[in-house]
Amino acid sequence: MRPEPAGRLSRFLVGCHPRRWRDRYREEMLDVLDQHQASARTVLNLAASVLSTHVDPAYRTGRLSVTRLRRAALMSAAIAVPLAVIAAPIADRAWNEGHWHIGPGGGVTAMAFSLADQHILVTATSGNLDGLDTLWDVTSPSRPERLANFEGGAPTAFAPDGRTVATVTFSDQPALWNVADLSKPTRITTLPSGDGGLLWGEAFSPNGHILAAAYTDRLYLWNVTNPARPRLLRALAAHVAPPPNASFEQGDIAFSPDGRLLASTAGRNQAVLWNVADPAHATRIATVPSESGFINALAFSPRGNLLAEVSYDGTVTMLSLANPARPARDATRQTVTAGQITASACPGGCGPMYTLEFSPGGQALTAVADLSPPSQDALSANTPQASQVARNYAFLWNVANPRSVSRIAALSSAVTISGGSSQPLLAPSGRIIVTGASSGFAVTLWTLP
Repeated sequence: MRPEPAGRLSRFLVGCHPRRWRDRYREEMLDVLDQHQASARTVLNLAASVLSTHVDPAYRTGRLSVTRLRRAALMSAAIAVPLAVIAAPIADRAWNEGHWHIGPGGGVTAMAFSLADQHILVTATSGNLDGLDTLWDVTSPSRPERLANFEGGAPTAFAPDGRTVATVTFSDQPALWNVADLSKPTRITTLPSGDGGLLWGEAFSPNGHILAAAYTDRLYLWNVTNPARPRLLRALAAHVAPPPNASFEQGDIAFSPDGRLLASTAGRNQAVLWNVADPAHATRIATVPSESGFINALAFSPRGNLLAEVSYDGTVTMLSLANPARPARDATRQTVTAGQITASACPGGCGPMYTLEFSPGGQALTAVADLSPPSQDALSANTPQASQVARNYAFLWNVANPRSVSRIAALSSAVTISGGSSQPLLAPSGRIIVTGASSGFAVTLWTLP
């Protein structure tokens, strides 16, 4: 509501109070209105005051009668009806400005598979005011079935039991959704954390009891054993700052298989290991510098004895965690070449995206590199989006002996997209690779031989 109409309506409502109230408070209230700018909330508060004082014995001039009650009811209706007409569009505008819209804007910015049913995929689409999570059944990768849409965005994570999805609200707070019925997701609660920082990552512990929510200045650990009643256990100082032309992604935070360690990126060229065996007393135990620059993805081996990281330039590093407080570098391997990265980079911030995944037995490691051509958005805001061909690469290594890593295979696939791509995703089975377009809802699945 604009200030002038709100001020006039507020003064009118002051005059609608009973005479005895006006004799005591009218001048004082008008002075307050002269000194402060009235708003829609001021109008609603005064309207409630009018209704209450007309039936309050302290302000009635005589005993309560049917006539007086009828008069109060008529006055209430006379005030309530126009207020409802005025307040409805104000409330609608306020809601729209403070919530995600389920709309066509933005692009696919996060994806996650359900560990309980590896055929269920959730994708997150985020834009300026658009936020949408979509559940898919990808039992047949060539014919994925859309199951449901619900309010959300990136980051997005599936709980291990497949019944809960953590996503994000418009105000950058984690939100928990019940997806036990895949066709009818329902919001459980919002986790009130954060102090203005960007929520960039979420990860559930292997038993599903802990949710880690990573902001640009804090790392929050929540007990979500009962998703309807989450409890904040620990807030850790974890300031991070992405370099130019790079951003944080879902793969930048991960729990170890036993749930005792948490790895997260810590800035331009570092990863941090946290001891979260006792989440309420979690501590930083190691900072691991990367010799190859900004870290783009992390992954623990199934036994938790190795941590793999891939940097922005495509270098994969294997770290031994025999002593988690002193991670030791076992081997490094290169994925894509510097020339390929240069061809995909652009001034607006696009570039290569990676994901890492160990095989279920831990004998092999797969690294996926998505090299999208420069998006039209990044090159010129006035140029329409055009379909482009992005090249995806998958590199498989034998890591049974981490000190002697050998390449098993190198595969590639061309994918037609609109704009750039989001961080790729490898299914837990290690066979299906998913990529999402950074403009629009397009999601592409391709299967490794």
